[in-house]
Amino acid sequence: MGSLEYIRSFDIGGNIGRFKGGYLFKDEIERNGFLLNPENGCSIILSSELCDQLYYQNIEEPLAFKMIQRGLIERGNCLECQVKERVQPTFFIFDLTQACNFRCIYCFRHLEDKVRTISDKNLDAITNYIIDYCIKYKIKNFCVQPWGGEPLIAFDKIRRMDNMFKEKGLYPLISIETNASLITEELAEECAIRNIRLGVSIDGFELVQNMHRPLMNGKPSFEKMMRGVKILANNENLKNFGVVTVLTSKSFPYLKEIIEFLATEVKVSCFKLNLVKDNPVMKDAGLCLTKEQVELAEITLLSKLVELNKRGYPITELNVQEKLMNLLVRSKSNICTSRGCMGGTKMIAFDQDGLIYPCDVTDYKKEAIGSVHDKQDLITLVNNAKKSNCDFFNKKHINECDNCPFWFYCKGGCTTAIKYKKGCVEGVDNQECIANKTLYPKLIELILSEPNAIFPLTRGRVKLNKI
Repeated sequence: MGSLEYIRSFDIGGNIGRFKGGYLFKDEIERNGFLLNPENGCSIILSSELCDQLYYQNIEEPLAFKMIQRGLIERGNCLECQVKERVQPTFFIFDLTQACNFRCIYCFRHLEDKVRTISDKNLDAITNYIIDYCIKYKIKNFCVQPWGGEPLIAFDKIRRMDNMFKEKGLYPLISIETNASLITEELAEECAIRNIRLGVSIDGFELVQNMHRPLMNGKPSFEKMMRGVKILANNENLKNFGVVTVLTSKSFPYLKEIIEFLATEVKVSCFKLNLVKDNPVMKDAGLCLTKEQVELAEITLLSKLVELNKRGYPITELNVQEKLMNLLVRSKSNICTSRGCMGGTKMIAFDQDGLIYPCDVTDYKKEAIGSVHDKQDLITLVNNAKKSNCDFFNKKHINECDNCPFWFYCKGGCTTAIKYKKGCVEGVDNQECIANKTLYPKLIELILSEPNAIFPLTRGRVKLNKI
């Protein structure tokens, strides 16, 4: 993509302040640059002339003023950029049911054992716990995600929870990830009336979907899934549904065709590509991607998105969108990838017994930080867990992190992925590390060389002009 150089900190003349230091990515053709501070995630796009001012430590006042605004220059009378997150969870997930009518090849739920669905008693206790917390801290905007299994199997429980929130004057965003096979016209209409958001798990066109996500009896699921998708597409309030797609070593060769299918056949504007995570259940399944496959997947993803948008298919991928937002506006919108893992800080999980976890580590009971039945203050529970020996909050770091331009956004990757792979939280999420080191430079290259491509990839959130 060009050159990468670390510019060390230095004092700026006229008592303006001190440049903090940062990585300068330069486009060798356009000669413009992208300056990034790895400690606070702040950035700025520079013309070739402004790059020279930085390189030769001759920063003039107009550029200095912009860099102060962007958090790249320290000045005595200016507030520092906020980098520490306040504990205030607003995203809650809970284990609704283990029942499912699919048998996905990468599922780590133990569906061969007896499956459970949450009791009304524990569902009410979790809901009331969230209600009391939100009322106490005057939180109006929050999200609740019941998961499974297949959540629509227990839709009566979701209805019950939604009614409890509304009775207290609270209107959370309830988000359900479904395999779509149980969606009917009536259920879709009720979700629309209740303002419940439905997302669909689709791994690709017919061959891939049936290979990855067969029905419980082993038969193909594609037609049942597409029937539900068409119902959503025909509902005015639900037609902009999102999609989650899991990529494994088996579907990796079809990645371009999968993205093409989602854009041209399903006609989604945004999907999330999840690279299958290693866990003990899949130990011998051979589904995880190699380092080379992860790198190629990220490159293929971005190039295919750009191609589709140029062809007139408006589509982006959530990780691409959020990482562009990280680079350009120092976003805080994603609880997993904007500023590292926000488990416990912005996100909380509950198991079917009402135990409270900082994220989806409900298979590890010792990671529970409390119980809804004890009715202890949630923020106090999180802060006490951070001060104690709770494994989840252990530092994630390796030597390479010290020289990584993207440390602020990554901070070691997914804590839960590390926990499930190693049984303890140590080191970093290697898969996320590889993905970040591949995708972020490509995104910067795109910012500098094709700024017009950024608008559709951020769904209209950022518009760049060519320097």
